[in-house]
Amino acid sequence: MGRPAKKAKKIAEAELPAVVPTEEFGVFGMGTMGQNLCLNIAEKGFRVAAYNRPDEFQARIWGALERAKKEGEAAGKTILIEAFTELPAFVNSLKVPRCILLSIPSGKPVDMTLEALTPLLSPGDVILDGGNENYTNTELRSKLMLESCGVHFMGMGISGGEFGARNGPSLMPGGTLDAWNRVSEVLEAMSAKVGDENSPCVTRVGPGGSGHYVKMVHNGIEYADMQFIAEAYDIMKTIGGLTNEEMAANFRLWNEGRLQSYLFEITADILLKDDDQEDSTGYLIDKILDQSGQKGTGKWTVQEAANVGIAAPVVSAALEARFISARKDDRVKCQELYSSKVEENPCESSKPSLSSVEKEKMTVQLEQALYASKVCAYAQGFSVIQAASNEYDWNVELAELARIWRGGCIIRAKLLNEINSAYQRNPGLSSLLLDENLADPMAVASSGLRSVVQRAVAAGVAASGFCGALAYFDAIRRGRCPANMIQAQRDYFGAHTFKRSDKEGSFHAKWS
Repeated sequence: MGRPAKKAKKIAEAELPAVVPTEEFGVFGMGTMGQNLCLNIAEKGFRVAAYNRPDEFQARIWGALERAKKEGEAAGKTILIEAFTELPAFVNSLKVPRCILLSIPSGKPVDMTLEALTPLLSPGDVILDGGNENYTNTELRSKLMLESCGVHFMGMGISGGEFGARNGPSLMPGGTLDAWNRVSEVLEAMSAKVGDENSPCVTRVGPGGSGHYVKMVHNGIEYADMQFIAEAYDIMKTIGGLTNEEMAANFRLWNEGRLQSYLFEITADILLKDDDQEDSTGYLIDKILDQSGQKGTGKWTVQEAANVGIAAPVVSAALEARFISARKDDRVKCQELYSSKVEENPCESSKPSLSSVEKEKMTVQLEQALYASKVCAYAQGFSVIQAASNEYDWNVELAELARIWRGGCIIRAKLLNEINSAYQRNPGLSSLLLDENLADPMAVASSGLRSVVQRAVAAGVAASGFCGALAYFDAIRRGRCPANMIQAQRDYFGAHTFKRSDKEGSFHAKWS
């Protein structure tokens, strides 16, 4: 990563047009997210300066203006956006201290933008990076910008996709308290609102890169949640022989109870979406290639979990499932090679037919499996955040994260109300699975999870997410595990020593 703010010493020398600044907030980058965030902020009554560089994408800025006019007229209000394609004019239009949100790709584009922006800024200005950036880059930029030119750099996780950006996302900013105080009014206004108290789904996560770190883990939990849903779909379709209509009905049923969530809601819609190609019939889901993409945050979560010494097997399983899905050619060849050699060989050409009673039993077990697995995913994610917060002295409030994730974001779910309550009762809770209010429903749901895993394994249907959740639950609730054997082996071949359960100190045995 390049060093931003090399030209910081020339701040006072920067020559800007002599105009009276009128804009209250700036948005840099008019891609899909940038446009929607810009319109969201402006609709809340703030004067917004919108910038896009004058290149092949500059039409985006005029698109933002056209949308502001049309959407403002439809809502019976004026949406005030001032468009710029020249950087000095954009910066000079903003009231001091300036607040600028970057909505651009992470990595090098951010460094290039900072190098161009820095000479035009003043001490006390605030830049928010709204991309999915690696938190270590944010930590470095935050430190360098503040030390070199007095500009506050905040890393802010934004969740909710295109719809959330326009109508209210969940926001996870990290940075100095001074910076937060300067941007909090806008962020609270533009964020999603939940509950009878109309609580804004935003909080200052902590200093430095904490906001991007929390968004990273949020995405890791999202990976796991999506994997559980995909596995439930696979089990219903491949083992149960359920139709799209039956599966959609199950997801809608589950979405009316404790599993209520955005992802369950859209899954029911996805299952019944007709193919939109003129020369095709049937459901679109059945024509989508079975190869999953990923942009890096899931991988970072697994890596960071290892760095802080926290097990996150469901996130790892979800990530690895995407890797395996990408190897389509190998999967097809392995199916051809092993189809006649392995008895447990699910084949879509010969679907089973379950009775209505058996389907009902599978539906109940899957609901329990999904609940238990979601609890394990959140338990692992919050443990990673807690460990990092302790390691980096961020003082992240876990109850606050559960609160702001209840609305706007992709993983918003009814379960987060229970998680918020758990951490309010005990802010220092070392594991979500130690909350007594979750213990009874988790104990019951684990039975269904175990049955689903047994069913999948017996049929040869991969369910690594469910398996990882069950293995984690079984391991974390054992007071004694087989790690004593591992320690003995390490001492045998490497003289790494071991501790005893009956005596203090470290020991080494003469094994041969």
